[in-house]
Amino acid sequence: MCPGPLSVTMKGTKMKPSPILQRQTDTIVLNDATTRTPKMKNFLNDITSILFILKATGLMPLYETVSAYELAPPKTLNRLYSIVVHFMVHAMTIFNMYNLFSGGSNQLFYSYRETDNINYWIEILLCIVTYTTTVFMCSKNSKAFLKILNETLKVDEEIKGQFSATITNDCGFAVKFIILILVFQWYIVLLKILLINEPLTVTSYIIICVYSIQNALSSIFIVYSSILLRLLSVRFAYLNSIINGYTYKEQQKSRKFRTRIPSKDQTAPPPPMSNFPEDSLFAFRMYNKLLRLYKSVNESCSLILVVYMGYAFYSITTTTYNLFVQITTQVEMSLNVLQICFALLLSHTAMLALLSRCSGEATDQANLTSQILARVYEKSKEYQNIVDKFLTKSIKQEMQFTAYGFFVIDNSTLFKIFSAVTTYLVILIQFKQLEESKTEGLVGQTTTTSPISLHTTPMNETTQ
Repeated sequence: MCPGPLSVTMKGTKMKPSPILQRQTDTIVLNDATTRTPKMKNFLNDITSILFILKATGLMPLYETVSAYELAPPKTLNRLYSIVVHFMVHAMTIFNMYNLFSGGSNQLFYSYRETDNINYWIEILLCIVTYTTTVFMCSKNSKAFLKILNETLKVDEEIKGQFSATITNDCGFAVKFIILILVFQWYIVLLKILLINEPLTVTSYIIICVYSIQNALSSIFIVYSSILLRLLSVRFAYLNSIINGYTYKEQQKSRKFRTRIPSKDQTAPPPPMSNFPEDSLFAFRMYNKLLRLYKSVNESCSLILVVYMGYAFYSITTTTYNLFVQITTQVEMSLNVLQICFALLLSHTAMLALLSRCSGEATDQANLTSQILARVYEKSKEYQNIVDKFLTKSIKQEMQFTAYGFFVIDNSTLFKIFSAVTTYLVILIQFKQLEESKTEGLVGQTTTTSPISLHTTPMNETTQ
C-alpha cells in the first residue's frame, strides 16, 4: 500500500562527494540547497493534512515551530485546548459505554440471531476501547512524539550540513488514505441509518456517528504511525546508499569509469576510498540515531497498535461471517448489509496492509546496513577496523517492529491475520449451526408433545 519504485537524483554542485544510489526499490530525491526556494521546507510540509487532523482532535499537541529544524512544546493555551478535547472524548466514551451496557443501544441490533448481536456488541465495545486507548497513549506520550519529530528534523539538518542535500519524502499516500477512511466511514453511517426501518432515537444517532468518528480517528493514527516508519526507512536507505558506494562492486565501476572518456550522459563515479573513514563515521552516527528513533516509535505506538490490530482482526472476522450468513441464508439478501461488510473489509485491510508494508520497509532497511557494510571494498587495516567495530556492535541488534512484544509487524503480518480469521470464522459458523439446531429441536419438541397432552386428558377424566 506504500508508494512504489523510486529513484535517486543528485543535482547541483555539492560541498563534498556523495555516492549514487543504484537501487530501484526506494525513492530518495536529493536537491541542492541552491535550487530550493528561500522558504526552508522539511518533511512536515509533506504531512500537513494529517498533522492538522491529529492536532485538532487532540491526538497530537499543538506544538510551536521555532525553526525549520526545531519544534517547541505547546504553550499554556494550546495545552488547555488539548485537555478540553480529551475531556470531551472521555465523556463521549462514558456515554457510549453506558448505553451499550444499559440497553440504550438495542435499536442498533437489527439482527434476529443471538450470535450476530453478540458479535456486533463486542465489535462496538472494541472500537470504543481502541479509540480510548489511542487518546490516552497519545496524551501520555505527547512529549515522546514531539521528540521523535525533532530528532528526525535534526537528522535531516546534519545530512544537509554534511552533503548539502535535502531528503524529500514521498508521503502523498497519507492524503489518499485519509480520503479513503472518511469516505468509507460516512458511507457506513448512511447505510446503517437506512438499514433500520423504524425511526431512530437521538441516542442511536449519537452512537452510530461517534462509532464511525472513533473508527476513523483510530485508522488515521495508524496512517500517522506508517508515515513515521516511512520517514525512517527513507533515511535508512539514504545512509545505506552512502555505504554502498564503497562496496567492492561500486569501486570496480569506479576503476572502469576512470579508464573511459567520460561523456555528458554518464553518472558520477562512486567516491574514492579515501573518503570512507569520514563518510562511514557520519553514517554510523546517523544510523545509531535512526535506530533510537525506530525504537522510540515502536515504544510509543506499541500498545495502540496491539489494541487496534485486535479490533481490526475481530471486525474482519465478524464482517466475513456476516457476508457468509447473507450469502448462504434462505432469506432475501440485504444490499445495505453487503455494502457495509465490503466497506469495513476494505477499510481494515487497507490499514493493516499499509502498516505492515511500512514497518517491513523500515525493518529491512535497518537490517540491510550491516549486510552492505560487510561487502565494503577495503585495502588497509584502517578501513577493516572501522567495518569490524560496526559489525561487532550491530550483529546482536537485529531490529523488529512489534505490537507490544506480542508479535512482529512486517510484510507477513497480513497473511497471518487472515489465517487466524479463517480459523475463528469456522468457530463462528459452528456456533451458528449449534444455535439453529437448538431452535429446530425446540420446535420439534413442541410439535411432538402437543398430541400426547391432548390424549392423556380424557384418560385422567375416566380414571377419576
